Parts: sequence; structure tokens; C-alpha cells
Amino acid sequence: MRSHTLLFLLFTCISLPTFLAVAQEPNDKEGKVRYISDDLFTFLHAGPGRNYRILGSVIAGTKVKMLQEDTETQFIEVIDDKQRTGWVQTEFISKTRSVRELVPGLTQKLQEANAMIKQQSADNDLLNQRIADLSSQNAALNRKQEEIAAHNKRISAELANQDQSAQIEWFTRGGIVAVVSLLLGIILTYLPKKRRRNDNWM
Repeated sequence: MRSHTLLFLLFTCISLPTFLAVAQEPNDKEGKVRYISDDLFTFLHAGPGRNYRILGSVIAGTKVKMLQEDTETQFIEVIDDKQRTGWVQTEFISKTRSVRELVPGLTQKLQEANAMIKQQSADNDLLNQRIADLSSQNAALNRKQEEIAAHNKRISAELANQDQSAQIEWFTRGGIVAVVSLLLGIILTYLPKKRRRNDNWM
């Protein structure tokens, strides 16, 4: 959640200069485009003053085209979105786009940011799942390695026991052969010797 908030703040900081830039009318080459300030509405007069006949009202945020300005009376002649020509007090005119026009763009940007955060969250979930899978595989490999090590240790012990048994067997056989040889030697020593015939006795 904290990462999502940081992403949103970062996106807002990056997008803020863009919002300020689009607040100015991009196609206003003559510098005549103006906007009614964000009040409820303002009156459109037939001349540069409040004493002139009211032609109607202009809703706040409406885009108008400036024709001329009367600096003495502080009124500006404009053409509104209904193609009516009249005068509006200068204090109700602004060069920047109104909140009324900016809100849809800001809403779209916010939706895009939310979509990006949602996608980032989904990517994070996939990454976390992948990490969990790899951790599980690593644990399984570690268990397998421990089993192999235990098996090798058991085989080594069995081989050592077999070597020891073989040595004992060879020693035993050697001892038996030695004892038998000794007994045979003793027996042969005590056996009566065959007398030779005396050829001279004849």
C-alpha cells in the first residue's frame, strides 16, 4: 500500500507541470482566448459598464474570445460560446483554463494513474508468487541435498564396516592358515621316520 501511495505522489509531481501547461490555451496564437472565472456566473452587458442592458449570463468556466478591453471601466468585450457579443467585468476574466475544463482531464489522468497502480499491484503479486515458488523449490532442493548427504554418509559408514569386516576376515583366515601350518609342522616332526634298508647287511 505504501508503494502505491509513493507511485501516485510521484505521478502527481511529474504530471503537475503538464497540468499547469495545459491550463493555458495551446491554440491561442493571437492571445484573445479568455475564460470566465470560477464563480457561479457573470452578466453579459451590452456595453462597458453595469449601467448597460444585460444581454444574459455566462456560466463560470465558459471559454470566450476577447475583442477589446476598456481599461477605464474595467470591462472586456467578448464573444461567448453562444456567439453572443457583450461586455464582462475584467475581474471575471482569466487567461487560464477553468476548473470546469480541467476537471475532465484531471479525472482521466487520475484514472490512468489508478490503472497504472492496479497494474503495478498485479505485477507485484505475480512477482511475490514467483518468489514464493522459487523459495519453495529452493527448500525442496535443500531437503533433497540433505537426504543425499545422509545417504552418502550411510553408504560411507557401510563401506567402512565392510572394509573392517574384510580385514578381520583376512586376519582370521591368515591366523587359521598359520595355526594349521604350525600343527602340521608339529605333527610331521613326531611322525616315525621310515628306516632305510641296509644294503651292506646282505
